[in-house]
Order: sequence, then structure tokens, then C-alpha cells
Amino acid sequence: MSNLEEEIKSIITPEITTESVAKRYLKRLSDGNYTRDENLASHYCVYFLPYNKRTKQIFLGHHKKSGLWLSPGGHIDKGEKLMDVLSREIYEELGIENKAKEQMKPFLLTITPIINQVVGPCKEHFDIWYRIPTDGSDFNVDPAEFHATRWLTIDEARKIVIDKSNLEALDKMEDFFKS
Repeated sequence: MSNLEEEIKSIITPEITTESVAKRYLKRLSDGNYTRDENLASHYCVYFLPYNKRTKQIFLGHHKKSGLWLSPGGHIDKGEKLMDVLSREIYEELGIENKAKEQMKPFLLTITPIINQVVGPCKEHFDIWYRIPTDGSDFNVDPAEFHATRWLTIDEARKIVIDKSNLEALDKMEDFFKS
């Protein structure tokens, strides 16, 4: 069993996913080849939702490849652990180094069918979602990734987000802001 497989198995809990998604995650793990490097069509990804608890806003980008408003994130590369991916993606997309210093726990697991074939051969993403507390003052957003970026309330975000997995993340964030 690989380190990544062990990590993913350890986060599949009823608190962050449904029984049907958990079963599909476990089935996908049994197939092996978890990364885009190993399986172009179906692989695991890490997404993160920057948020400001004081303003109750989240940070989204109008992603160039997908054409959708999404939270930042990306594919897991072969040999990476979850915190490696999270740190790399935060750096690549927001220009912040070592934001994921400690072991963070995900808040949601989703499965996203990829419909926009302009993006490439991806057909299915197994998404692992993290919350990143920030005020955004240290962001240096990569203009190659996004047409535009915005801080939005959950209600504002729902007006522009159409991706089902991102909408699930917004629902979880709304509950989080209420707590």
C-alpha cells in the first residue's frame, strides 16, 4: 500500500462525505494509479478554499482552462503526499509559500465528472477539499491560471459557480461560517 493510498483511506470519514462517495473513493483506490501521471482519465486532486471568517467571504477564480468559477487546486503528482500537493498548489496559484505547514484535515470529498474536453483527457476527478484561513493580503495570484479572481460571500459565489463539487464546498462553508 502506498503512502498516498494510506493517506486517502485515513481521511474517508462520514463527517466529510456520503456513503456512496466513500465507496467510490475506496473502489478507485483499489484500482491503483491514483495520480494524473499514472491515469490521465481518473485521478485524485486537491482543492482548497481560501476564506476570511471575519468577513465570511471565500476566494474564487475564473479558471482559464475550464472556463468556470472555481476554488484553487490541482492534480496530485506521482510521489506527492497530500500536504505536499496542498503546499505546491497554494504556491503555484496564490504565490504563498508553506501555507500548509501543519497536517490539515480536509472538510469535504467529492467526485467531479469532467465535461469540458478542452481541458484535456481528464474524465473524472476525486477531489479532496481543504479550508485555508487568510485575509488574502499576501496573495500573488498567477495570471496564467485565472481570468479574474474575487472575494465573495457564499450567496454571491452561488450566482457564478455552476460546478456541482464547488457548490457542495460552498454549502459546507456556509455551515462553517454559521458555527
